[in-house]
Amino acid sequence: MKILHISDTHLGYAAYRKSTEDGINQRETDVYKSFEEFINYSLKNKPDLIIHAGDLFDSVRPNNRAITFTIKQLLKLSKNNIPIVIISGNHEQPKLKETGHIFSVFDHIENVYPIYLEKYEKISFNIDGKKIIIHAIPQTNSKKDFEKELRRLQPDKKGDINIFTAHGSVTGVKNFSMNEFNELIIPTSILSRKFDYIALGHFHSYTKLEKNVFYCGSIESLTFAEANENKGFIELNISNNKIEKKFIKLKSRPMIDTKPIKCSKLKIEQIMKKIKEEAKKIKPEQKTIRITLDEIDPNIYRNLDFNEIRKEFKNAIHYEIKTNFKKEDGKNYKSASSKIDALVNEYNKFLNSQELEDKKTLMEMGIAYIEKVQAKNEGK
Repeated sequence: MKILHISDTHLGYAAYRKSTEDGINQRETDVYKSFEEFINYSLKNKPDLIIHAGDLFDSVRPNNRAITFTIKQLLKLSKNNIPIVIISGNHEQPKLKETGHIFSVFDHIENVYPIYLEKYEKISFNIDGKKIIIHAIPQTNSKKDFEKELRRLQPDKKGDINIFTAHGSVTGVKNFSMNEFNELIIPTSILSRKFDYIALGHFHSYTKLEKNVFYCGSIESLTFAEANENKGFIELNISNNKIEKKFIKLKSRPMIDTKPIKCSKLKIEQIMKKIKEEAKKIKPEQKTIRITLDEIDPNIYRNLDFNEIRKEFKNAIHYEIKTNFKKEDGKNYKSASSKIDALVNEYNKFLNSQELEDKKTLMEMGIAYIEKVQAKNEGK
Protein backbone atom coordinates (compact mmCIF):
# COMPACT_ATOMS: atom_id res chain seq x y z
CA MET A 1 0.00 0.00 0.00
CA LYS A 2 1.35 3.42 -0.97
CA ILE A 3 0.26 6.80 0.44
CA LEU A 4 1.67 10.22 -0.48
CA HIS A 5 1.79 13.09 2.03
CA ILE A 6 2.06 16.59 0.54
CA SER A 7 1.31 20.05 1.91
CA ASP A 8 1.75 23.82 1.51
CA THR A 9 1.59 23.91 -2.27
CA HIS A 10 0.39 27.56 -2.16
CA LEU A 11 -1.01 27.51 -5.69
CA GLY A 12 -1.48 31.06 -6.97
CA TYR A 13 1.52 32.38 -5.02
CA ALA A 14 3.34 35.20 -6.82
CA ALA A 15 6.40 37.28 -5.93
CA TYR A 16 9.00 39.58 -7.47
CA ARG A 17 8.90 41.30 -10.87
CA LYS A 18 10.17 38.54 -13.14
CA SER A 19 7.56 37.29 -15.64
CA THR A 20 7.45 34.50 -18.21
CA GLU A 21 7.18 35.12 -21.96
CA ASP A 22 3.40 34.79 -21.52
CA GLY A 23 3.40 37.63 -18.98
CA ILE A 24 2.70 35.36 -15.97
CA ASN A 25 4.63 35.91 -12.75
CA GLN A 26 7.63 33.56 -12.83
CA ARG A 27 7.30 32.42 -9.23
CA GLU A 28 3.60 31.67 -9.75
CA THR A 29 4.60 29.47 -12.68
CA ASP A 30 7.33 27.78 -10.62
CA VAL A 31 4.77 26.67 -8.05
CA TYR A 32 2.50 25.27 -10.76
CA LYS A 33 5.42 23.32 -12.27
CA SER A 34 6.34 21.77 -8.93
CA PHE A 35 2.74 20.74 -8.26
CA GLU A 36 2.38 19.28 -11.76
CA GLU A 37 5.60 17.33 -11.20
CA PHE A 38 3.98 15.85 -8.09
CA ILE A 39 0.81 14.98 -10.04
CA ASN A 40 2.86 13.30 -12.78
CA TYR A 41 4.73 11.30 -10.15
CA SER A 42 1.39 10.20 -8.73
CA LEU A 43 0.04 9.15 -12.12
CA LYS A 44 3.19 7.13 -12.81
CA ASN A 45 3.47 5.47 -9.38
CA LYS A 46 -0.26 5.00 -8.71
CA PRO A 47 -0.49 5.61 -4.94
CA ASP A 48 -3.53 4.19 -3.17
CA LEU A 49 -4.20 7.52 -1.45
CA ILE A 50 -2.90 11.11 -1.28
CA ILE A 51 -3.13 13.34 1.79
CA HIS A 52 -2.77 17.09 1.34
CA ALA A 53 -2.22 18.68 4.77
CA GLY A 54 -3.37 22.24 4.04
CA ASP A 55 -2.63 25.45 2.13
CA LEU A 56 -3.43 24.02 -1.29
CA PHE A 57 -3.95 27.64 -2.36
CA ASP A 58 -1.99 30.70 -1.29
CA SER A 59 -5.04 32.86 -0.61
CA VAL A 60 -8.74 32.87 0.21
CA ARG A 61 -9.50 34.15 -3.29
CA PRO A 62 -7.02 32.56 -5.71
CA ASN A 63 -7.00 33.95 -9.24
CA ASN A 64 -8.87 32.17 -12.04
CA ARG A 65 -5.62 30.79 -13.44
CA ALA A 66 -4.81 29.08 -10.13
CA ILE A 67 -8.32 27.63 -9.80
CA THR A 68 -8.40 26.34 -13.39
CA PHE A 69 -4.93 24.81 -13.09
CA THR A 70 -5.77 23.11 -9.80
CA ILE A 71 -9.03 21.60 -11.03
CA LYS A 72 -7.29 20.23 -14.15
CA GLN A 73 -4.60 18.57 -12.02
CA LEU A 74 -7.07 17.08 -9.54
CA LEU A 75 -9.21 15.75 -12.40
CA LYS A 76 -6.16 13.80 -13.60
CA LEU A 77 -6.09 12.04 -10.23
CA SER A 78 -9.86 11.56 -10.24
CA LYS A 79 -9.93 9.95 -13.69
CA ASN A 80 -7.15 7.58 -12.63
CA ASN A 81 -9.04 6.58 -9.46
CA ILE A 82 -6.43 8.05 -7.12
CA PRO A 83 -8.25 9.46 -4.08
CA ILE A 84 -6.96 12.64 -2.44
CA VAL A 85 -7.97 14.06 0.94
CA ILE A 86 -7.36 17.83 1.15
CA ILE A 87 -7.76 19.79 4.38
CA SER A 88 -7.98 23.56 4.46
CA GLY A 89 -5.07 25.59 5.85
CA ASN A 90 -4.80 29.10 7.23
CA HIS A 91 -4.03 30.67 3.84
CA GLU A 92 -7.28 29.63 2.15
CA GLN A 93 -9.58 29.87 5.18
CA PRO A 94 -12.03 32.84 4.89
CA LYS A 95 -12.56 34.95 8.00
CA LEU A 96 -16.24 35.50 7.19
CA LYS A 97 -18.58 32.59 6.48
CA GLU A 98 -20.50 34.62 3.90
CA THR A 99 -17.31 34.76 1.83
CA GLY A 100 -17.69 31.08 0.99
CA HIS A 101 -14.84 28.56 0.84
CA ILE A 102 -12.87 27.96 -2.35
CA PHE A 103 -12.83 24.22 -1.55
CA SER A 104 -16.56 24.03 -2.35
CA VAL A 105 -15.59 23.80 -6.04
CA PHE A 106 -14.20 20.31 -5.29
CA ASP A 107 -17.33 18.98 -3.58
CA HIS A 108 -18.60 17.02 -6.57
CA ILE A 109 -15.32 15.79 -8.06
CA GLU A 110 -15.08 12.04 -7.71
CA ASN A 111 -12.15 10.79 -5.60
CA VAL A 112 -11.49 14.28 -4.21
CA TYR A 113 -12.32 14.70 -0.51
CA PRO A 114 -12.15 18.37 0.59
CA ILE A 115 -12.28 18.91 4.36
CA TYR A 116 -13.05 22.55 5.19
CA LEU A 117 -16.11 22.79 7.46
CA GLU A 118 -14.10 23.66 10.61
CA LYS A 119 -14.80 20.32 12.28
CA TYR A 120 -13.19 16.94 12.88
CA GLU A 121 -14.05 14.47 10.12
CA LYS A 122 -13.17 10.82 9.46
CA ILE A 123 -12.94 9.20 6.04
CA SER A 124 -12.52 5.45 5.55
CA PHE A 125 -10.88 3.67 2.62
CA ASN A 126 -10.65 -0.07 1.97
CA ILE A 127 -7.25 -0.71 0.42
CA ASP A 128 -5.68 -4.13 -0.12
CA GLY A 129 -8.13 -5.66 2.33
CA LYS A 130 -7.24 -3.12 5.02
CA LYS A 131 -9.44 -0.40 6.50
CA ILE A 132 -7.59 2.94 6.38
CA ILE A 133 -9.15 5.74 8.42
CA ILE A 134 -8.07 9.34 7.84
CA HIS A 135 -8.77 11.60 10.81
CA ALA A 136 -8.79 15.22 9.60
CA ILE A 137 -9.13 18.53 11.39
CA PRO A 138 -9.11 21.50 9.00
CA GLN A 139 -8.36 25.14 9.75
CA THR A 140 -10.83 26.83 12.08
CA ASN A 141 -11.30 30.56 12.61
CA SER A 142 -11.21 30.09 16.36
CA LYS A 143 -8.39 28.54 18.37
CA LYS A 144 -11.03 27.55 20.91
CA ASP A 145 -12.95 25.62 18.23
CA PHE A 146 -9.74 23.93 17.09
CA GLU A 147 -8.97 22.82 20.65
CA LYS A 148 -12.54 21.54 20.97
CA GLU A 149 -12.16 19.39 17.85
CA LEU A 150 -8.78 18.12 19.04
CA ARG A 151 -10.39 16.82 22.22
CA ARG A 152 -12.64 14.59 20.09
CA LEU A 153 -9.67 13.10 18.27
CA GLN A 154 -8.96 9.41 18.90
CA PRO A 155 -7.75 6.47 16.76
CA ASP A 156 -10.60 4.21 15.64
CA LYS A 157 -10.23 0.62 16.85
CA LYS A 158 -12.18 -0.56 13.79
CA GLY A 159 -9.43 0.69 11.51
CA ASP A 160 -6.35 -1.29 10.56
CA ILE A 161 -4.42 1.92 9.90
CA ASN A 162 -5.27 5.28 11.55
CA ILE A 163 -3.75 8.45 10.10
CA PHE A 164 -4.28 11.95 11.49
CA THR A 165 -3.76 15.09 9.43
CA ALA A 166 -3.85 18.75 10.51
CA HIS A 167 -2.41 22.12 9.60
CA GLY A 168 -0.70 24.07 12.37
CA SER A 169 2.28 24.77 14.57
CA VAL A 170 3.48 22.10 16.96
CA THR A 171 4.90 23.64 20.11
CA GLY A 172 7.05 21.87 22.63
CA VAL A 173 10.79 21.29 22.84
CA LYS A 174 11.10 23.19 19.58
CA ASN A 175 8.63 25.59 18.02
CA PHE A 176 7.69 24.62 14.45
CA SER A 177 6.00 27.89 13.61
CA MET A 178 5.64 30.19 10.59
CA ASN A 179 4.95 33.20 12.87
CA GLU A 180 1.59 33.86 11.25
CA PHE A 181 -1.12 35.47 13.36
CA ASN A 182 -3.84 33.02 12.30
CA GLU A 183 -1.82 29.84 12.77
CA LEU A 184 -3.27 27.14 15.01
CA ILE A 185 -1.34 25.38 17.77
CA ILE A 186 -1.14 21.59 17.86
CA PRO A 187 -0.12 20.47 21.37
CA THR A 188 2.59 17.84 21.63
CA SER A 189 0.18 15.65 23.63
CA ILE A 190 -1.57 14.88 20.33
CA LEU A 191 1.58 13.17 19.08
CA SER A 192 1.22 10.42 21.69
CA ARG A 193 -2.33 9.34 20.79
CA LYS A 194 -1.10 6.19 19.04
CA PHE A 195 -1.88 7.06 15.43
CA ASP A 196 0.01 4.99 12.89
CA TYR A 197 1.06 8.18 11.12
CA ILE A 198 0.50 11.92 11.61
CA ALA A 199 0.69 14.01 8.42
CA LEU A 200 1.24 17.67 9.26
CA GLY A 201 1.18 20.84 7.22
CA HIS A 202 2.04 24.52 7.80
CA PHE A 203 5.76 24.37 8.68
CA HIS A 204 7.56 24.70 5.35
CA SER A 205 10.64 22.60 6.12
CA TYR A 206 10.71 18.81 5.87
CA THR A 207 10.87 17.75 9.52
CA LYS A 208 10.63 14.53 11.50
CA LEU A 209 9.11 15.18 14.94
CA GLU A 210 8.66 11.55 15.96
CA LYS A 211 9.12 8.27 14.13
CA ASN A 212 5.51 8.52 12.91
CA VAL A 213 5.05 12.33 12.86
CA PHE A 214 6.23 14.44 9.94
CA TYR A 215 5.98 17.84 8.32
CA CYS A 216 6.54 17.19 4.62
CA GLY A 217 7.32 20.89 4.01
CA SER A 218 6.33 23.07 1.07
CA ILE A 219 6.94 22.28 -2.60
CA GLU A 220 8.82 25.54 -3.26
CA SER A 221 10.96 27.88 -1.15
CA LEU A 222 8.68 30.86 -0.58
CA THR A 223 10.82 32.90 1.83
CA PHE A 224 14.55 33.15 2.50
CA ALA A 225 13.97 31.36 5.79
CA GLU A 226 13.58 28.27 3.57
CA ALA A 227 16.62 28.96 1.38
CA ASN A 228 19.03 26.13 0.55
CA GLU A 229 16.42 23.47 1.47
CA ASN A 230 15.25 20.47 -0.53
CA LYS A 231 11.53 20.63 -1.33
CA GLY A 232 9.15 17.77 -1.99
CA PHE A 233 6.74 15.31 -0.35
CA ILE A 234 6.70 12.07 1.63
CA GLU A 235 5.94 8.61 0.27
CA LEU A 236 4.62 6.03 2.74
CA ASN A 237 4.88 2.34 1.91
CA ILE A 238 2.77 0.19 4.24
CA SER A 239 3.25 -3.55 4.48
CA ASN A 240 2.19 -5.85 7.34
CA ASN A 241 1.19 -2.75 9.36
CA LYS A 242 4.78 -1.49 9.08
CA ILE A 243 5.27 1.97 7.57
CA GLU A 244 8.38 2.94 5.64
CA LYS A 245 8.84 6.64 4.81
CA LYS A 246 10.78 8.21 1.97
CA PHE A 247 11.23 11.89 1.09
CA ILE A 248 10.77 12.54 -2.64
CA LYS A 249 12.56 15.66 -3.85
CA LEU A 250 10.95 17.97 -6.42
CA LYS A 251 12.84 20.11 -8.93
CA SER A 252 12.09 23.41 -7.21
CA ARG A 253 13.81 26.66 -8.16
CA PRO A 254 17.04 27.24 -6.20
CA MET A 255 16.80 29.90 -3.50
CA ILE A 256 20.13 30.92 -2.01
CA ASP A 257 20.77 32.93 1.13
CA THR A 258 24.50 33.59 1.20
CA LYS A 259 26.81 33.59 4.17
CA PRO A 260 27.04 37.19 5.48
CA ILE A 261 29.89 39.35 4.19
CA LYS A 262 31.61 41.02 7.17
CA CYS A 263 32.00 44.65 6.15
CA SER A 264 33.11 46.46 9.33
CA LYS A 265 36.78 46.66 8.29
CA LEU A 266 36.32 46.74 4.51
CA LYS A 267 36.47 49.63 2.08
CA ILE A 268 33.93 50.10 -0.72
CA GLU A 269 36.24 48.51 -3.30
CA GLN A 270 36.76 45.47 -1.08
CA ILE A 271 33.02 45.03 -0.48
CA MET A 272 32.29 45.27 -4.20
CA LYS A 273 34.98 42.69 -4.89
CA LYS A 274 33.47 40.27 -2.35
CA ILE A 275 29.98 40.72 -3.83
CA LYS A 276 31.36 39.90 -7.30
CA GLU A 277 33.19 36.87 -5.93
CA GLU A 278 29.96 35.70 -4.32
CA ALA A 279 28.08 36.13 -7.61
CA LYS A 280 30.71 34.12 -9.47
CA LYS A 281 30.55 31.35 -6.87
CA ILE A 282 26.76 30.94 -6.77
CA LYS A 283 26.12 31.42 -10.53
CA PRO A 284 22.96 33.59 -10.32
CA GLU A 285 21.24 32.51 -13.55
CA GLN A 286 17.59 31.49 -12.93
CA LYS A 287 18.05 31.54 -9.15
CA THR A 288 16.54 33.57 -6.30
CA ILE A 289 19.32 35.11 -4.22
CA ARG A 290 19.91 37.21 -1.13
CA ILE A 291 23.26 38.80 -0.29
CA THR A 292 23.82 39.89 3.32
CA LEU A 293 26.16 42.76 4.17
CA ASP A 294 27.01 42.49 7.84
CA GLU A 295 28.23 45.36 10.06
CA ILE A 296 28.31 47.80 7.16
CA ASP A 297 28.54 51.54 7.70
CA PRO A 298 25.40 53.29 6.31
CA ASN A 299 27.54 55.86 4.46
CA ILE A 300 29.57 53.14 2.76
CA TYR A 301 26.40 51.27 1.86
CA ARG A 302 24.86 54.33 0.19
CA ASN A 303 27.96 54.73 -1.99
CA LEU A 304 28.07 51.17 -3.32
CA ASP A 305 27.83 50.84 -7.11
CA PHE A 306 24.35 49.33 -7.33
CA ASN A 307 24.39 49.46 -11.14
CA GLU A 308 27.45 47.23 -11.10
CA ILE A 309 25.81 44.88 -8.59
CA ARG A 310 22.70 44.72 -10.79
CA LYS A 311 24.83 43.60 -13.74
CA GLU A 312 26.29 40.77 -11.67
CA PHE A 313 22.81 39.41 -10.94
CA LYS A 314 21.00 40.38 -14.16
CA ASN A 315 20.18 36.76 -15.03
CA ALA A 316 18.75 35.92 -11.60
CA ILE A 317 15.00 35.53 -11.12
CA HIS A 318 15.37 37.86 -8.15
CA TYR A 319 18.15 39.19 -5.95
CA GLU A 320 18.16 41.47 -2.96
CA ILE A 321 20.65 42.99 -0.54
CA LYS A 322 20.03 42.46 3.16
CA THR A 323 21.88 44.91 5.39
CA ASN A 324 23.03 44.78 8.96
CA PHE A 325 24.04 48.37 9.63
CA LYS A 326 26.74 49.24 12.11
CA LYS A 327 25.54 51.76 14.70
CA GLU A 328 27.60 54.41 16.40
CA ASP A 329 27.09 52.76 19.79
CA GLY A 330 28.60 49.57 18.41
CA LYS A 331 25.27 47.75 18.17
CA ASN A 332 23.96 46.36 14.92
CA TYR A 333 20.46 46.59 13.57
CA LYS A 334 19.24 43.99 11.09
CA SER A 335 16.82 45.09 8.40
CA ALA A 336 14.75 42.86 6.14
CA SER A 337 16.23 44.21 2.89
CA SER A 338 17.64 47.36 1.37
CA LYS A 339 14.30 48.17 -0.26
CA ILE A 340 12.34 48.29 2.97
CA ASP A 341 14.78 49.80 5.45
CA ALA A 342 12.56 52.85 5.91
CA LEU A 343 9.53 50.75 6.86
CA VAL A 344 11.56 48.62 9.25
CA ASN A 345 13.05 51.69 10.91
CA GLU A 346 9.61 53.21 11.37
CA TYR A 347 8.29 49.96 12.83
CA ASN A 348 11.28 49.79 15.19
CA LYS A 349 10.64 53.35 16.39
CA PHE A 350 6.98 52.53 16.96
CA LEU A 351 7.78 49.44 19.06
CA ASN A 352 10.31 51.36 21.14
CA SER A 353 7.65 53.96 21.93
CA GLN A 354 5.28 51.32 23.30
CA GLU A 355 5.24 49.55 26.66
CA LEU A 356 5.22 45.99 25.37
CA GLU A 357 6.71 42.69 26.42
CA ASP A 358 9.00 40.67 24.14
CA LYS A 359 9.72 43.47 21.66
CA LYS A 360 12.37 41.30 20.02
CA THR A 361 9.79 38.71 18.92
CA LEU A 362 7.40 41.42 17.71
CA MET A 363 10.24 43.00 15.75
CA GLU A 364 11.11 39.70 14.06
CA MET A 365 7.46 39.02 13.20
CA GLY A 366 7.00 42.55 11.87
CA ILE A 367 10.03 42.30 9.60
CA ALA A 368 8.79 38.96 8.27
CA TYR A 369 5.40 40.46 7.36
CA ILE A 370 6.92 43.59 5.81
CA GLU A 371 9.20 41.40 3.72
CA LYS A 372 6.29 39.20 2.64
CA VAL A 373 4.13 42.19 1.59
CA GLN A 374 7.06 43.69 -0.28
CA ALA A 375 7.61 40.44 -2.14
CA LYS A 376 3.95 40.23 -3.16
CA ASN A 377 3.93 43.87 -4.26
CA GLU A 378 6.93 43.22 -6.45
CA GLY A 379 5.00 40.43 -8.07
CA LYS A 380 2.18 42.73 -9.22
